[in-house]
Amino acid sequence: MADLNKIAQKFNITTEQIKLSQGSSHEHEAVKNKRRTWLENEVVEEVTLIDPNDIVNWIYHDRPENELGDIKSLADEFLSIGQQQPCIVRPTEVGNKYKYELIIGERRWRAAIAAGIKLKVIIKEINDAESALAQAAENDNRKDLSDYAKGISYAKLIDNKIITQNDLTEKLGKSKQYVSSLLSYSKIPEEIISAIGDMSKVSCRTAETIKRLAQRGDEHCQVIISKATLIRSGSLGHNKLTEIVNNYISNNNSPKPDANKIISKNGRHIFTWRKDNNNLTSIHFPKDISTLLSNNSINNDVINKQIMELIENELNKIK
Repeated sequence: MADLNKIAQKFNITTEQIKLSQGSSHEHEAVKNKRRTWLENEVVEEVTLIDPNDIVNWIYHDRPENELGDIKSLADEFLSIGQQQPCIVRPTEVGNKYKYELIIGERRWRAAIAAGIKLKVIIKEINDAESALAQAAENDNRKDLSDYAKGISYAKLIDNKIITQNDLTEKLGKSKQYVSSLLSYSKIPEEIISAIGDMSKVSCRTAETIKRLAQRGDEHCQVIISKATLIRSGSLGHNKLTEIVNNYISNNNSPKPDANKIISKNGRHIFTWRKDNNNLTSIHFPKDISTLLSNNSINNDVINKQIMELIENELNKIK
């Protein structure tokens, strides 16, 4: 029989935990579901100080990079008056090099790292669904988080079967219509998202209108794209957008297609060209290709030459 003391020492757990795992199937499942082996004491849900470098951000965090705000100012505030509100973390799974996973409080966590101080947290042992709902409830009424950030986060959680749409409506106490509007962002065609760019000022009601109009066909999509600048600024809302699109279509005055997707022989989207507001041709790459080009992650002498030839050929067609 294996030496329990050696096993306990190897995995930094108590022999009692090992004995418990050899008990009934119910008891075994309880031990297996523990998210940590490095912490022997029971988790007490009270405010405690931990090193922020022991924390990793949850994969389903809901705050985009461009909505983090002024982290330096928050760090200076921490050094001046201290952290006023704790973050929520949970123990990491076995094998993770970090001790905790951040569920709520990304700005505070980043500010503590920037300030070089310990972070006030409450440690909870909660599963993914509980974490998702806690995060949603925390951020639902935050004015510094856009509808777009919330909607994309919720859609990601639903698509990965962490929570359901009904979970959100029940936990947040919001109408089905409101949650459905937030989820509209994830159903807007890629070319429209690309044309608008920054979606943070686009309300969920406008997003729902864009989704609905885009489903009517390419002509509707082209009208929406032609108004991308106004939509991006937040000055063109759902009512006016519907009126503009309907007027264009009903008067047979929809703009000529000013965008064209260039697809490779194997069906890969290489880039899209379109006319800008000055009627000049601009090229837009998909995010993955754009990242490769900007990071110099590909053989520029070969691949870039091929891409440039493709672009030149397409531009010659539309001159």
